[in-house]
Amino acid sequence: MTSALTAAEREYLTKRFDLLFRQIDSRPSDQPQDMRVDELLDPEKGAAYLDWLGGRIGSPSRRVTASTLAKRYAFIAVSPVLYAMTVYNKGLSLSLERCTLQTSAGLDDHPGGTKLPRLGLTACHVTEPMSGQRNEWREKLLHGLFAGHLTPVFHALSEIAKVPKVILWENAVVRIVPLFEDALEKAADETAACRIREDFHYIAHDSAGIWYGERRNPLSKLIGPLDLEADDERGSWLRRTCCLYYEISAEYCRLCPIPGFSRK
Repeated sequence: MTSALTAAEREYLTKRFDLLFRQIDSRPSDQPQDMRVDELLDPEKGAAYLDWLGGRIGSPSRRVTASTLAKRYAFIAVSPVLYAMTVYNKGLSLSLERCTLQTSAGLDDHPGGTKLPRLGLTACHVTEPMSGQRNEWREKLLHGLFAGHLTPVFHALSEIAKVPKVILWENAVVRIVPLFEDALEKAADETAACRIREDFHYIAHDSAGIWYGERRNPLSKLIGPLDLEADDERGSWLRRTCCLYYEISAEYCRLCPIPGFSRK
């Protein structure tokens, strides 16, 4: 059923995930720094944006830029939807044509100092599950988020930049796993905790490839048999692919799979 976010929920999603609830121009922009997300699917426009962004962040190649953008995109688009679903029990529907990558308006003043984009919305449809129908509601929500949104973006980035899709999907995993771990740690009660565990298990293990627009669930093999409440800090999960971040920065990711560089 149709719902709405409270002012506090909107404020939190903006503060934590850089999701901007603004009335912005939904027309294609002539400036590469403000691009409607569905334009990334166009090979020429997508390549132009990656080249522009690469220059902005000091990337040595489109491949590195695409991987960096994919990790950022999972944070600004996927994370707020999954957080709202599992914590607020509300579904955010983000259509590609109503989402804009914004890197011009005040981003240099962002507290985190990132030069990567925020996600601006021209509209956001919000729903809540009907009584006894949460599983069906969750399936529809995940299908819209992944098959209808993230998968087309990742496919386009992979084709344009010649970067393996598995790297891009694992860049999404590094956003999804900590989000659910944090949500579980801060769960208000056991009912909320149970919902968080079930949502994570469904996404990581039980959901079919069809919800992702793929033959198989692209997350399950990458996440593996992770237990959110394992005794060690990250359970049994460690990255299998390199996100190429070290080619931009002198640092390596804490979960880097390159021997000698993992940060445990």
